[in-house]
Amino acid sequence: MNKVSIRWRIVIAFTLITLFVAGAFTLGIYTIVHAMEDELLSQEMSAKLKLIVANPAHPERALKELGLHLFTADTPADANISKYLVNLKPGFTEVEASPYSYYFYRQTIDGQDYILVQDQSMYEDGFERNLFIALKSGFLLTILLGILVGWLLARQIISPIIRLSELFSRRKLDVLGEESIASKFSQDEIGRVAQAFEDAYASIKDALWRERLFTSDVSHEFRSGLMIISSSCELLMQASEKGSPDYARIERIARASLEMQQLIESLLIVARAEHTATNPTKTQTLKQIAQEAFDRWQPGFQEKGIVFNLLTKDVSESRLFNNDLLLTALSNLLKNALNYTHSGKVEIVIDQTSLSVVDTGIGIDFDQQGQVLKPFIRGNALPLDGLGMGLSLIQRICQNQGWHLSFFSEPGRGSTFTINF
Repeated sequence: MNKVSIRWRIVIAFTLITLFVAGAFTLGIYTIVHAMEDELLSQEMSAKLKLIVANPAHPERALKELGLHLFTADTPADANISKYLVNLKPGFTEVEASPYSYYFYRQTIDGQDYILVQDQSMYEDGFERNLFIALKSGFLLTILLGILVGWLLARQIISPIIRLSELFSRRKLDVLGEESIASKFSQDEIGRVAQAFEDAYASIKDALWRERLFTSDVSHEFRSGLMIISSSCELLMQASEKGSPDYARIERIARASLEMQQLIESLLIVARAEHTATNPTKTQTLKQIAQEAFDRWQPGFQEKGIVFNLLTKDVSESRLFNNDLLLTALSNLLKNALNYTHSGKVEIVIDQTSLSVVDTGIGIDFDQQGQVLKPFIRGNALPLDGLGMGLSLIQRICQNQGWHLSFFSEPGRGSTFTINF
């Protein structure tokens, strides 16, 4: 994945293009300057040679003061120069041999071969240095200008994308009648992207509202039916003798109805994306919730012949928890422990910062432990009526309340699930 932002990618691309163009222009200017220099010097030295030959009265001393040397077949060459005269081609030739620099011009006039030499050591060194500085400065300034122009251009290009991102990030799915964002952009590429986002956003929003209406209707109907069952159970329990078989059956129905109401409430809460604040009217201490779960599940463990204990270790009496959420999470852990423990014991362990359910059941295979907290993931040993949603629901409850669910399991030896508050 490319971690460089679009803005910087545009700047880098523009800089590379500028680098290539500036380099090509610099090389071209250097080549053209030298070509023009050679041509102009050739013409100048040809004119000087013709002038000197036409006026032979010029003394050698006067030529040297001008930095010129004239050689013919009969004139001995200077020791520093003679080595460059061998195989010297007709016309203009430039020879650079640090620290000396010479211009040679060879021409045959009236049957006599002349070589005019001009000492350019001082001039050539300064010219080359100044030319190099000028070209280097121009090259660097062009690169800096390219970076600046690239940055400004990228800023101009990216600004509508940033604006589009900011407008959509401020949108709320639960607000009706919002102004269309796509209408704020021109009908260009960004406008088409905005319209595509607008269409997708509208589809998501419509699906969300239909889902909310569905869950609201379903929860209302379920709650109405459960309230009828609960009220009927209360009336039947009042009419029955406490301790009788009928009373126990009615009490079990009432308890199941209450569990269903708590489960529906928990599902509705975790279905919301944001953290749900604790409702003071539905709060209990950790010890109270653990005791309620212990009393609720103790008959099932007794019936199966499994030792069931509640261990309390220095529990705070001041901290309150959402009764529906924590009881639903603990009940799901106890349900799993009851299903997968065939002998031994199951314990609820609570302290100031955590709640744990420890069992001596069949455990979880190592190759399945990385997947069990995901929805619809069922182990090979799970009962046929399970959907693989229990641990996933507990995980979502913990995420909603800012808790952390962890577990340790050994196949054949049991499991320990811990909720850290």
